[in-house]
Amino acid sequence: MHARKISWLILCGLVALIYIFMAAPILVVIIEAFNEGELMQFPPAGWSLRWFVAFMNHDDFLVSFRVSLVLGLTAAGIATAVGTITAYGLVRLRARRQAALETLLLAPLYCPRVLIGMSLLLALSMVRLTGTFGGMLLAHVLITLPYVVRTVSVSLHGVDPAVEEAARCLGATPLQGFLRVTLPLVRSGLIAGAIFAFIISFSDVYMALFISGPQTVTLPLRMFHFMEWEQSPIVAAVSVVQVVLILTLVIVAEKTVGFLKAGRI
Repeated sequence: MHARKISWLILCGLVALIYIFMAAPILVVIIEAFNEGELMQFPPAGWSLRWFVAFMNHDDFLVSFRVSLVLGLTAAGIATAVGTITAYGLVRLRARRQAALETLLLAPLYCPRVLIGMSLLLALSMVRLTGTFGGMLLAHVLITLPYVVRTVSVSLHGVDPAVEEAARCLGATPLQGFLRVTLPLVRSGLIAGAIFAFIISFSDVYMALFISGPQTVTLPLRMFHFMEWEQSPIVAAVSVVQVVLILTLVIVAEKTVGFLKAGRI
């Protein structure tokens, strides 16, 4: 019994070390964002909020932040709507080629982002959508759709089809049964998929490298180009803003629909 307790403590210690190792780079970036010096250095020479103020006054970063925010919200909304309907069709209708369809829908998860970006560049250039918001939106819906399909599908597997059948027996149409019975029961999976979609879209840089234009430079791409020429801590401040935005979204979701419960699906 004593040996088992020691083994358990050792295992917990190893897990804690792994988490610390994974979180260390983020902590370094957060600390660096408060550096008062002109160049990045760790530990900082002093403490200041000057780089957050610089970000708020930097027109290029602010424009890119708005582009990423609007693009992420729009892509997440479209991916959530399309992904929910698609997942419902895969789980409930039991198509003859369900496995093949599911593999096709989840293909963006397995393909390298660079390959997807190059393919989209060739495809969108044929219809003159490269460098446009519409082209970027199509690309981001493509890479975020699998996350919604996957999470909603898992949630639907946990809902007994008899619940919908009971609603129909009581006079509900198939659409009413889906909207008023099934959809509330898979709400946690739906919200989880939407959050994952927004995070993937908001933080993506590969699609922007290939198909963005002068008016559609996203925030991660702006940071990438900025770091090629400068080593200012303003990049760390922008990174902290991104982290705070995502954490706030997760916390709000947890308070409203129970994100932790959704994450266990």
